[in-house]
Amino acid sequence: MNHKWRNFLTEGELKTVGIAVCLNGEQQFLIIRRSDIDRRAGQWTMPGGHVDDEDDSIEAGAIRELDEETNLKCKATDLQYLGHPSKNKHYYLTTKWSGEVNVDKPNPHTDKIEHDDYKWATIEEIKDIANSEIPTYLLEKALEMSKK
Repeated sequence: MNHKWRNFLTEGELKTVGIAVCLNGEQQFLIIRRSDIDRRAGQWTMPGGHVDDEDDSIEAGAIRELDEETNLKCKATDLQYLGHPSKNKHYYLTTKWSGEVNVDKPNPHTDKIEHDDYKWATIEEIKDIANSEIPTYLLEKALEMSKK
């Protein structure tokens, strides 16, 4: 990996995060709940996490995290950039994936189960979740992009 890319993986003091926003044909988003091993236990979020040194891009990190956290697989060509609500978090929309959702897979690095539940939720349902940091304005953008 080239040196410039490595520098980008840490934006200031924060590690870069790639997040996959899965939108199904019923206009529902995949959300997952953090398990009790996490300091934010019970919080609903979207699949994603830190981009690792082995990842070739932020998209590759988002794809790897999607697989690790939900068992879903997609390709970089299936991702559309949504935006970054904070300096280090980058969101990507996908409407194409393969596999069945499974959040019971242990993290391959820690062997711990990071999430304990999942659901497909509409943007209205997500807006009603108190324990969430999901940027709904990006979900609105995703819904618009999916109509084109």
